Amino acid sequence: MAEKDYYSILGVSENATEAEIKKTFRGLAKKYHPDANRGDKDAEKRFKEISEAYEVLSDKEKRAQYDELRRARATGFGGPGGFDFSQFRGRRGGAGTRRGGGAPGGGQTFTFEDLGDLGDIFSDMFSREPRYSAGAGRTYRPQKGEDLVYSIDIPFDVAAKGGKTSVTIPRAETCPRCGGSGAEPGSQPQPCPTCGGSGTVSSFQGAFGFSRPCPQCLGRGTINPNPCRVCQGRGTTQQTHTVTVKIPRGVKDGAKIRLAGQGEAGIAGGPAGDLYLLVHVMPHAEFERKGNDIYTTAGIDMTEAALGTKVPVHTLEGDVTLTIPPGTQPGAKMRLRGRGIKTASGETGDHYVVVNVRVPKTLSAEQRRLLEQLAKAK
Repeated sequence: MAEKDYYSILGVSENATEAEIKKTFRGLAKKYHPDANRGDKDAEKRFKEISEAYEVLSDKEKRAQYDELRRARATGFGGPGGFDFSQFRGRRGGAGTRRGGGAPGGGQTFTFEDLGDLGDIFSDMFSREPRYSAGAGRTYRPQKGEDLVYSIDIPFDVAAKGGKTSVTIPRAETCPRCGGSGAEPGSQPQPCPTCGGSGTVSSFQGAFGFSRPCPQCLGRGTINPNPCRVCQGRGTTQQTHTVTVKIPRGVKDGAKIRLAGQGEAGIAGGPAGDLYLLVHVMPHAEFERKGNDIYTTAGIDMTEAALGTKVPVHTLEGDVTLTIPPGTQPGAKMRLRGRGIKTASGETGDHYVVVNVRVPKTLSAEQRRLLEQLAKAK
């Protein structure tokens, strides 16, 4: 095999630390992994190169041997034909042995787990299948059910004062017949013939192997020869469920209410997901909300604006009488302190009354005469 510059392949210096090498490799592995570049032969080739380089440079013993051979090659002792790097491939001794076992031909099995915590990222990015426990002989572990998100319409008064409402949602619930096992009562699951009960299958590309959840048992390691006749082996059934929701006082439009455990049923005995309700506050015929303040309008005649008057105002807490002082201008805002929204956290807004001065479109002869006299009296 011709000489390969593993440092250049990874893009690190010869003095790079183990942490730098690991960080660089994980970034490149994420970028060029075959699952992220399906059908891209160049990416596949690049992934094999960086994996081979990392296998050598991440092992102290192999890296030392590799560096020694590089120095020998640089001083001319390596011979004109280069030297064989194959001794570095497929061997990792002692505690450094990779998980997953060996590949045919002395290669190494490469799984998502070899990338550490990136394994979960790859599983989420490149697979719609459930997540599984790590390692050989993995089992289908209990998992939390899916979260659900629904919108609900809340009357303005309920949002302002708090209360209760009901929402009916479709969701997956644990099958009442099989209890979530997916098998007919009394029947026993059997080891999956495809994966032999391990829950995973492996495929090999050259020196590297890739481990995936078994497509037949979906990682369970077992199959149901006699699936439940109600849920057809899924373990869940679709049901319509009505939930009573407590609306906190002062809730705003667009708020999110979480109901723990009211989402989809869990998998393999796992807990149910959560239900998130997006609140849409319905408009009110009279009130307008701005933050925690309430706005309404009051219409008065121009003579009332000039002379002053009193008007009834409807608030969230009942009717009050508002005094309009003489000389009030159109658009003036009168504040009723503390009569706005009171939130569950203790905040309290005000109620503002915007004065709308009405100007008559038509005048009687007497009205015109009086207004003309008023105009002359200026």
